[in-house]
Amino acid sequence: MRITIEMQGPLQRYNKGGQPRAELDLEDGLTVHDLLVSLGMDMDAPWNAALNGTLARPSDKVSDGALLLVFPPIEGG
Repeated sequence: MRITIEMQGPLQRYNKGGQPRAELDLEDGLTVHDLLVSLGMDMDAPWNAALNGTLARPSDKVSDGALLLVFPPIEGG
């Protein structure tokens, strides 16, 4: 399957070539967690993800053509 992944802020260092946006060819059936681990991301670091515009959980499956946005937690007050 082929997906697009966009990583923002300091998390983009885990993306292909450190680019903010990349297209990846992956095996079918991966979860968000599986994908991020395969990129070498520290899963203990805080992160959020949106899969096709909807907040994603680590256990959500990624499908062909998906857009996965990974971003640090939003802070403010």
